[in-house]
Amino acid sequence: MKNRIETLQSKLKEWEVDALLLENPVDLLYLTGLSFSKGRLFVYRQEMQLFVDGRYISYALEKAPCPVQLWDKKTLLPQGRVGFDSASMCVEAWEQLKKEAPDTQWKAISRPLKEIRVIKDSGEIAALRKAAELTWNGIKHMLGCLRIGVSEREVAWEFEKYVRERGASGTSFETIVAFGKNSALPHYRPKGALLEMGQIVLFDAGAVVDGYAGDATRVYFYGEIDPQLKKMYALVREAHLAAKKKSCVGEKIGALDRAARDVFAKEGVEKLFLHSLGHGIGLETHEYPVLRSTGADVNLKLKENMVFTIEPGLYLSGSGGVRLEDTGLVTAKGFESFYPELEEDPTIR
Repeated sequence: MKNRIETLQSKLKEWEVDALLLENPVDLLYLTGLSFSKGRLFVYRQEMQLFVDGRYISYALEKAPCPVQLWDKKTLLPQGRVGFDSASMCVEAWEQLKKEAPDTQWKAISRPLKEIRVIKDSGEIAALRKAAELTWNGIKHMLGCLRIGVSEREVAWEFEKYVRERGASGTSFETIVAFGKNSALPHYRPKGALLEMGQIVLFDAGAVVDGYAGDATRVYFYGEIDPQLKKMYALVREAHLAAKKKSCVGEKIGALDRAARDVFAKEGVEKLFLHSLGHGIGLETHEYPVLRSTGADVNLKLKENMVFTIEPGLYLSGSGGVRLEDTGLVTAKGFESFYPELEEDPTIR
């Protein structure tokens, strides 16, 4: 925690501010180790101070790594040059802040912690590994629940129940279980569809352990399926492996996405890839950066201890879709996946 705080404090001079105001609960958790639904943290060049309301004051006074004060309308805000996170503050809150401290020189800084949080420390990596292990065991449990006539909702509930009973605080997102043509919808929500022989089955799931999110997607064939879907699976697997191979220290984010899209382009199916290649992951399921060959993060270079997902996919409306996702770590030797290798033939026999 101390290293995180000192790293952030060292950036205040670069931003030309005397202090930084943070209100995003995830940022507060990252810097204090404590979970609040609401709070204000002022980070100064040599110290920081936490303000909370009456619901959290006893908890914060006992556990916080910095001075704590009860927040009320009489609390004085710091003067001088103060930065704030413009990406997480709404217009109404910003207007109120200006009224509370009219003499303060406010400076908008979008997502000030993103470059710090993108590099995971040893404790974070350990938590992400634990989340991945439980996620994978949950996926294997879902696989064992497949039978003709079982519903998507039943299988999704089996995952949530399994991981919660084994220590997860929750799921990283609403578990996706998609049978047949439903797998062609990237963010499908499980419904009452019943499994039939000859269908594709897609699982996208994650367990939260020690505050950190797991995230993995696998596709299986429940019996013999359409040869076109088998070909899609082979292409997605090839694209996935191509992106992994590119995931080396010093490589640009955009090159990973292009490596996957080049595989699809050669077969004339790139238009069926409907989303980015992946995303950072940690305390939140979707974090900086976005892995895409266009956009703000395209030229970001990979560094050791970045953790992100690789999840290329192809989606054919009315037939089915394939997405294969791993979460992994950038090391000096390349990309280290937290999940087992992708199967060449995922047919359930």
